[in-house]
Amino acid sequence: MPQRGNPDVDPPAAAGIEQIYADIRSRLGSGTGGEVAPSIAAPGIAVVPLRTPTLPPATHTGCYLVGDRELVAIDPASPWPDEQDRLIAALPAGARVALIALTHHHGDHVGAAMALAARTGAPIAAHPATAARLAGRVDVTRPLVDGELIATDGVRLRALHTPGHAPGHLVFQAEDSGAVIAGDLVAGLGTILIDPGPGEGHMATYLASLERLLALGVGALLPAHGPIIADGPAKLREYLAHRRMREERVAAALTAAPQPPAALLAVAYADTPPALAPIAERSLLAHLIKLAEDGRARASGDRWQRA
Repeated sequence: MPQRGNPDVDPPAAAGIEQIYADIRSRLGSGTGGEVAPSIAAPGIAVVPLRTPTLPPATHTGCYLVGDRELVAIDPASPWPDEQDRLIAALPAGARVALIALTHHHGDHVGAAMALAARTGAPIAAHPATAARLAGRVDVTRPLVDGELIATDGVRLRALHTPGHAPGHLVFQAEDSGAVIAGDLVAGLGTILIDPGPGEGHMATYLASLERLLALGVGALLPAHGPIIADGPAKLREYLAHRRMREERVAAALTAAPQPPAALLAVAYADTPPALAPIAERSLLAHLIKLAEDGRARASGDRWQRA
């Protein structure tokens, strides 16, 4: 599913999603959280929450271990050696990691990928767009494409390309239970940032990914951040409704005269805490770009107006 774009709208580059996360952590005074015990997320799927430099209020990223004796490890996340040791210690006795799979390229999802590969000998797999973004940082040796089947000795996973948060974003659906290892498509804690920086997020594509997953039919959603979401379809509908509500607020804030983003932000995101301003600013731009693509907004330099 390619990301749709408009060559007439060139979003300014942000400092990078990791820098946005760091900014929010400094504003909120967020710590890194304590140790969270591994648990069973779905039949044949365990989760090991690892401390990561992620977006508050989340402090951990879940690494999912799929299978019985031959494991697929999805999103070995932490860059910190003590958390990487915790992940190794959480592997079932006698089991081995046969494959490391990544949902996307962001640092709070791939921080331990190379370390785990070195300690287990497992290859690293990801969508080609993710592999391109990680070139020189993480050695992706197996491409994963939409619809590809990954068979473990306990669970059959179907890789689904769900771009929007990131161009190469994948989710992994267990064929038997319908449970979806969701990466950053949704969150059980906090929110999902759609950052329209170059090579990052795209709002229309993200909404299409939510709609696609809803149409396919899902069970529980197993997000990277926060608890399991038992009613997956309800969460997808909630996300779609929220983004559409926000889009209409942004559209209503536009006038015939060009306005700076700060003026639009004050109206369309009046309900957002000031500490989350960096996220709101990037989300506002993502919505404005979508409105421009839909013929409802127009950029005039660094200002925006109704089309």
